Amino acid sequence: MDEKPERYRVEFASGTAASVAKRRSFRDLERNDIEPDLSGWPPQRAFAVRGFFGKLGQYALSAVTGLLMLPLYIIADALGSPASPEKRGELEERENEVDDFPVMWAGVGETARTLPWQLDPSRRPWRLVTEIEVSETDGLVRILSYEDSARGNRYVSWGGGEQVPGSEAVLWSLPREEIVGAEIKRYSLAESDFKVPFRDGSWVRLTSSPSGTQRIVALLGQGMSEGAPATVL
Repeated sequence: MDEKPERYRVEFASGTAASVAKRRSFRDLERNDIEPDLSGWPPQRAFAVRGFFGKLGQYALSAVTGLLMLPLYIIADALGSPASPEKRGELEERENEVDDFPVMWAGVGETARTLPWQLDPSRRPWRLVTEIEVSETDGLVRILSYEDSARGNRYVSWGGGEQVPGSEAVLWSLPREEIVGAEIKRYSLAESDFKVPFRDGSWVRLTSSPSGTQRIVALLGQGMSEGAPATVL
């Protein structure tokens, strides 16, 4: 019996530095904004790096949140729970992690531009869950979506309920050999971001759970060879 393909929740990453926290940009090879050129994408307010007062507000928010959460961390530690404040690793690319935060880097017609807009948490309905699937059977990498039954809102959790029957859809697929590897990006919370470069030189920055990211990177780093172009469904 064939094993089911592995699937993990995934979405475009979000900045964590104060200048770009919870923001993301989409760039061409000259760092121009390409969001208006992405066919079928719902419009969104243009990306902007925060100025001095915006960054100051982010620092203040982080400080207040840390103080409010501190008693919970202390209690969790006393109970032997692994819960702890999430930390970022070493800054790797200041131009792409502090001064800007591109999650899509692609010239006209390149593979990264074919990824679905539903991967963008600021565009999709909050109950919509997006997952990546890596299939050994047909050698395809797929992005799928489905509606989650969980109550609440996007600020509390990402999914957490059950899949609504009949809501699953395949949004995108690509032969795995068109992916030339994957790497974890250390400058992210709990090293949950990862970069996926494509054979044509374009790339995307995505995020999952820390364990999901490790497994996705391991899967995408296997068996690269020549293949066909991306398929958009």
